[in-house]
Amino acid sequence: MSTLFNGRSPASCLASSSSAEHWNTRDVGHGQLPVLRWGYHRNTTFFTASAYFISLACTTILYRLSPWHPLASYPGPLLWRMSSMRLSYDTFCGRRSRTLHQFHAKYGPFVRIGPNILSINSPSGASIYTAMEKSDSYRFPSNDGVVAMFFKQDTKDLHRERKRIWNGLFSPSGLAQLVPSLEQRTWELLQCLERRQSGNGGWVDIPEAFYHWSHDLTGDIVFSGCNELELMNNGDPHGIINAGKMANAVHESFGQSPWLLELVRCIPIGREVHGFVGLAAEMTRNRLKAVDLPPFRDLMSYLIEAGVQTKDLERDAIVAILGASDNTPVMLALACYYLTAEPRCFRKLRKELEQVFADPLGPMPLNTLSKLPVLNGVIEEVLRLNSPYFMPRVVPPGGTHLDGHYIPENTIVALAPHLQHTDPENFFPEPLSFRPERWMPQGLGPYTRTNKSVLASFSFGPHACIGKTLAYHEMRYVLSRMALIYDMEFAPGFDCRAFRSGIVNMRTTYMKTPLRMKLIRRPGIEFEALLEKLS
Repeated sequence: MSTLFNGRSPASCLASSSSAEHWNTRDVGHGQLPVLRWGYHRNTTFFTASAYFISLACTTILYRLSPWHPLASYPGPLLWRMSSMRLSYDTFCGRRSRTLHQFHAKYGPFVRIGPNILSINSPSGASIYTAMEKSDSYRFPSNDGVVAMFFKQDTKDLHRERKRIWNGLFSPSGLAQLVPSLEQRTWELLQCLERRQSGNGGWVDIPEAFYHWSHDLTGDIVFSGCNELELMNNGDPHGIINAGKMANAVHESFGQSPWLLELVRCIPIGREVHGFVGLAAEMTRNRLKAVDLPPFRDLMSYLIEAGVQTKDLERDAIVAILGASDNTPVMLALACYYLTAEPRCFRKLRKELEQVFADPLGPMPLNTLSKLPVLNGVIEEVLRLNSPYFMPRVVPPGGTHLDGHYIPENTIVALAPHLQHTDPENFFPEPLSFRPERWMPQGLGPYTRTNKSVLASFSFGPHACIGKTLAYHEMRYVLSRMALIYDMEFAPGFDCRAFRSGIVNMRTTYMKTPLRMKLIRRPGIEFEALLEKLS
């Protein structure tokens, strides 16, 4: 070391005021070679590295904007073609759907929204979900070889095998055994709504109650007797809901730039996320040790019997809670909003239900609910107007053709669901309005267009949401019970326009304006005794 620094320590070289000589020499056996002094070595390395990275960045940007780039023929805004960070930023701010609407209005059905990303606004775009694999934005944000549903696996066989295990729970027989838990948790929800309303000046936060109900029910479905959530009774002191929503938002936003997602992973996560992950792991371990369990088979029973490793059990538990406990309560809350804002629709729904169910407290078979046109029209319309997801896929080797356009291999492509759901070519008339009648046989008149094939609320193809049927069962059952038992009103001063403009979507949904409502139980309806019997 002393030879390298001309017989002096690095510290003395730094402290030296003599800087006339930039180079010393060192005998390395092949003659005298010039060697940098310590201070100059450090500074030169910094400037060399800086110059290298600046040159690399400039070269990369120039290539992405050049006519030699594979996507050069596709139009798009300059900054978005340079880097995918702008897409991540708009996603995290909840502006992606609105921004894409502006882009497609300006540039047409194919818009380049990243160096290697195309947004597609065409009915034929749905075909990408049956023939293409998920992009790397679906990879689990870790390097521990985890295998979990929803996330992209290294081979199709891994995903296919895990999906086969989950299918046991979501088969007709598997879903049938979950009905008692759905019924009991729904009655507990109604009791929870009234209890919170009476203690809060006569008004209740509808989305919060639905979130708590959904987490409690999902806990039963995943862990059965080892479910420790009970948010309807205890609230959410550990911030489980916010943690799950933030995890969804971060993964959706920064997953568009996988390298950026890896960088975000280096930031210490918050206490709430730690608590959420820790609770899921604890309930998984308790479920593994449990002996006395309820008679129905929960998700863990299928996974354990298949020999899934504990690490993967914990991740699948997290996926199940996030997937089943986030979107369903949002759709139910928005259904309550639309039905209250459109009393005519609410009256039609109640009339249909009363014609089928004479006793509002009596049994409601799920197969009967699935055949009610008004009820299902309400749910489909809520899903149509509130599905702003971004589901990227990767073009396979050899490229593909879509609407006469050639898309090179390895390009990331995604349909713009919200644009397709509100396009007059697919839904007419009044594509931006809540009109459940469009889903009924008579539609909205002789010129009605209802293109069901583009509805992407649960995705398409082999990667479509595996819990779709369960989600429909939950929404139908809860909405039917509430419509038969309660009249609903908005809190004083509630502004519908402000509420709608304050909905922020980034896979999960945030509502900037609280949806506070008053539930008025209809005369002669008493369900407390029924709840005690079910408990």
